[in-house]
Formats: sequence, C-alpha cells, structure tokens
Amino acid sequence: MNFSNLKKCMDEHVSHELRPSVDVAVYRNHELLYRYFTGVKDIENGGDVTGDEQYFIYSMTKMITCCCALQLLEQGKYDLDDPISKWLPEFGKMKITATALNTENAKKIASGQSVGESIEVTDDGYAKTPITVKHLFTMTAGLDYSLYDDAMRNAAAEGKKTTQELVRAMANKTLGFEPGTRFRYSLCHDVLGALIEIWSGETLGNYMRKNVFEPLGMKNTFFGLPEDISKMPSLYSNYGNPPVFKKENLRCVYNISDEYESGGAGLTSTTEDYALFLDMVACGGVGKTGARILKQETVKLWGTNHVSGAAAEDFDKMRRGYGYGLGVRVHIDPTRSGTLSPVGEFGWDGAAGAFSMVDPVNNVSLTYFQNVLGYEPDQCAIRNALYKDLGL
Repeated sequence: MNFSNLKKCMDEHVSHELRPSVDVAVYRNHELLYRYFTGVKDIENGGDVTGDEQYFIYSMTKMITCCCALQLLEQGKYDLDDPISKWLPEFGKMKITATALNTENAKKIASGQSVGESIEVTDDGYAKTPITVKHLFTMTAGLDYSLYDDAMRNAAAEGKKTTQELVRAMANKTLGFEPGTRFRYSLCHDVLGALIEIWSGETLGNYMRKNVFEPLGMKNTFFGLPEDISKMPSLYSNYGNPPVFKKENLRCVYNISDEYESGGAGLTSTTEDYALFLDMVACGGVGKTGARILKQETVKLWGTNHVSGAAAEDFDKMRRGYGYGLGVRVHIDPTRSGTLSPVGEFGWDGAAGAFSMVDPVNNVSLTYFQNVLGYEPDQCAIRNALYKDLGL
C-alpha cells in the first residue's frame, strides 16, 4: 500500500513547521501497515531518530488509565454513577465558586502551551451534586488542572507523596461548577488513577503493567524514569517554546513526587508500544498477541459521546466536530471537523504533540509522536492523508 500522502504530511511537519522529528505508525487488524520516522532527536548534538525513542507521552496516559478503569468496571468494582466519596470520602463535600468558568485555558493545557492553571477562586458555598465516577471519565467534575495551588502545596508541606495521598488532597480544591454541568480539562483522570489503586489493591503502575502492558507485549511503557537511564531506549530530548526550541529538564512535571503516578499525564512510552495499545482498542479490545483486554461492548461504550448541553459546547471549542466519551474525543460531525475519518473515530493527544486515533469501524489505528511542548500537529491533515492512502 502506498502511503505517499501520509509521508508527505509527515515530511511537511518537519520541514515546513520546523519540528525536530516525527514518528508515525498505522495498524489495521493487527497488521503494521506503515511506519515512518524522520528528523533529529537532539537539535544541539544531532543524531537522526531511529524509531526506538522513549517519549514523555503526557496526556496520552489518559487513554491507558481509562482502559484500566473500564476493565474494573467490567469486574463490577463500581458503577459509573457511583459517587467517588464511596472510596474517597474527602470528596463528599466540595467547595464551589460562582465565578464564571473560563474554558480558554483547557486547550492550552491539552496542547502543552501551559502545564497547569493558575486560578483565582471565590468560595461561594458547596456543590449540591456529588462527583461521580462518570464525571471523572468525562471531565465534568468541576476540578481544575492546577498542580501548585494551596491544596497541593499544603499536601507537599505535610509530606504527602503517594498517588492516593496527593489525590485525596485535591478534595481541598474549589470546584468551578456543579458536577455534570460543564466540561473542563482537569486532574479528573489523576483522581481516576487513585480509584484504580483502591479498586484493584495495586499501585497504578503495577496494575497497568500486569493488565495492559505485559499482555500486549508493551516492554517500554512505565511511570517516571528508571534509575539507570542507560538501560532504556534513547530518551528523546524534551523541547518547548517553539520555534526557538528550548530544551526542557528531563522530567515529567505531572509526576509531582517520586512516588506519585499521574493517571492523567505521567507515562513514558515508545511509538511501537503505544501502537500496540491502540491496535487493541481498534480491534474491539483484543491485542495483536491475542490477549483480550476489554470486551467489545466496553470499547463501544468508551468511544460513545457522553457529553451534552453546555459541556458539549465547551468541548467543541477544543475539538470542533467532536464530542467527548469516557476520556476520549469522539467524532460526531464531519461537517464541522473537516476530517475524512468516520463518525465514531476516537482518541486523545499529548502535551508534547503526540496524537492517537482509533477507528473501530475499519479496525484502523494511528499513533503519532513528536516531542515539542505547545506545538500541536495538524491533526485533521494527518487523518485526511491517512484516509486518502487507505482509500476509505
């Protein structure tokens, strides 16, 4: 199959838009149809990309966290409409502000132009609606994405470091709206990660390893960095502030302590590994290894739009023509999106420009990695190039 359109699109992302490099993988029905990488991985010292680069995947972590939570839903550990205070009682009574919600920062966080929020809130009472598990999945809980507000600083000062300890401290935040009424990109999936630990009795990283990574043959996906970096595939230098491309510190700021595993943005992975994960999703929950990770009906539930009203309007500002499922954008309106992918295509992105796409109609998946904070790829152009090459 000739992937000339997708290759041209990738080359243009490097040459015209000055990304150091790009890496893309396309699967269909467990077959790797196309893999292409080009560019350099270190602007200062040179060196061509080799395809085994390790990336901070930031919010591409969210899909894996949601997958794990959906496994536990299948096991009957919770219902979507359960209040999270059933397991995290600290969230039973949440402060709320009447200040108008500003949704503009959400896209900046998702694209990496901002690593969090600095917000001012006014305590105007308490929320009437309890936060449910579904509110966490759908980013409608009213939480924010501030890593360094009073709630988090106070927790750090008290010596709290683990995932569950720091997530419980998030209950001291002030909600921006009544849960279920609006969409705001936030720390919801970090809270979901803590619930996975409670439901499973495992740390988030251990649960992912046993139930997703090992069954799918994902050998280079984990939280944080190993003590001996020399034993891992080459870690791609992290860049920000395009087009200057300032090299960033070699750390993921979302893992806010050595013991914290961010379900929203903390994983490190490779294109090869993540492509195996997306191929599983595109093929109804069964991986290339033959391992069943999710039931087909669960994958369908995952990729169904679950937001409406003001929440849907909020999300449309981030991704035109898309709704939001259980932690993923969901294609619902081709006339607004301008994309050739079918209705029902879904996936998510990462702050350094990573982009994932799952097409359950045609069992197609696409994994795209670059490593520049705040510099999104042209997702529509990538999708359309892919579908022209596939003839779908």
